[in-house]
Amino acid sequence: MVDAVRRAKLLRELEQEFVPDYDATNIPSADKRAAYALEHIAFRVARIEQSLSRIAAAIESLLAKGNLG
Repeated sequence: MVDAVRRAKLLRELEQEFVPDYDATNIPSADKRAAYALEHIAFRVARIEQSLSRIAAAIESLLAKGNLG
């Protein structure tokens, strides 16, 4: 099981806008930078998917009740 404190910290970091924070004299490898960026992209896409799922469920519920259209 994931430590709750570590998970909360990770979520806080991912929820922030992705701005690479690299020291110009100590830039990590391209693979590492790409991995960081992909983690943020995957997190944002998952959040978008969750929002779209809730919207779709709400629309389907309205359609089933006959309140829309």
